[in-house]
Amino acid sequence: MATSRLERIGTIFTRAEGLLTRGAMKPDDRPLWFDVYRAFPPNEEPKFARPKPEMKIRQILYKEDAIRAKFHSEGHGIGMNMLNPSGETQTKRLIQQYEKLKSEGVPENELIEKSVAAVSVERQLASKTIPKNPDSVTAQVLGSADIKNIFKE
Repeated sequence: MATSRLERIGTIFTRAEGLLTRGAMKPDDRPLWFDVYRAFPPNEEPKFARPKPEMKIRQILYKEDAIRAKFHSEGHGIGMNMLNPSGETQTKRLIQQYEKLKSEGVPENELIEKSVAAVSVERQLASKTIPKNPDSVTAQVLGSADIKNIFKE
């Protein structure tokens, strides 16, 4: 059975449409995307044989990216405290501290070390001052559980 050139390079939409028009697929069995595609067809048919567009992708780099790369290359900035209500990442705090120390005139070769040290101290202080919520579900469960005697009968 020979196939025509159009059948070989057709899109998934034209193939599904062909199955529907020839009765090989019931209208109730058509894919979910079929009606959406028919109502909102793309500007250009998404064919495999279509040449890729000539587009130059610009590099988008911010000044923080260089700082972030320095921290991550030295293994800093990968942790995150999920209990921190502010939602700030360690990397964001490191960058803020880096900028602050840089504006104070700290030498370039000491900026990362001092930023990491300052953020570490902040994290330690913050972990000690995390407010306990007695109304939370976890507190209620742990409050009623006898943890010390959990495995005793």
